[in-house]
Amino acid sequence: MKKQIIHVLEEIEEIEGIEILYACEAGSRVWGFANEKSDYDVRFIYKNVNVSDYLSLKDTQDVIEYSGDDIDLVGWDIKKALELHYKNNPSLREWLISNQVYIDRGIAEIFKDLGDFDKDVLKNYYLSMAKSHWKRYCGLKYQDSKVKKYLYVIRCILSWNILDDGIYPPLSIQELLDHEHAKISEDNKLAVINLVDYLKYSADISENTNFKLNNYILSSFAAMRNSKSHCIKDFDSYDARFRELLLIVR
Repeated sequence: MKKQIIHVLEEIEEIEGIEILYACEAGSRVWGFANEKSDYDVRFIYKNVNVSDYLSLKDTQDVIEYSGDDIDLVGWDIKKALELHYKNNPSLREWLISNQVYIDRGIAEIFKDLGDFDKDVLKNYYLSMAKSHWKRYCGLKYQDSKVKKYLYVIRCILSWNILDDGIYPPLSIQELLDHEHAKISEDNKLAVINLVDYLKYSADISENTNFKLNNYILSSFAAMRNSKSHCIKDFDSYDARFRELLLIVR
């Protein structure tokens, strides 16, 4: 499948007139609860081959999207990616630490010395996403079709807990559960694993799983609070890095 994905990415480069600087897997396959029906969520960062595209008064396209054949692709222009890095965008961080990389043309150097992602911004994101997914998709009434949404909520809670202790969280649900700062009981951990096994392998769900996880989620929400971010980054360094990438000398 990796070869097929790389081939599709190369076709996009040709069609769009871009160079893909980095491409990776995101979503359930790196979070650790994909099954045989899961799509491949491919995410990439690119730059236009024609530098003059960045010198137009017109608004230029900064997002590319393709889908089909169980592959969902979303790409961000390097200018957008740098702006989102400056804003501590959590999705970008997850792309950059993915353990399934398809293309890497020096992505680490592109973001080198531009500062770390602000932990308070990340905490606020995971809290917001956990609550919105719970309200929109889950709630107290359990449905088999919503298992992936339940796991997404739990993943966000675990990430928040680890960030609250000043540590960057891993991506996969299993690594989150095993993390010493996850703040989850063994009973609740087993209930989450039970849910993962159900989603991945159609395993049976124990009768108490839903009850335990609902209590865990609601009690977690009661303890979680928004944080105030004081992160200040040097915007000029982002401008300079953008010019370097486009081979523009100031």
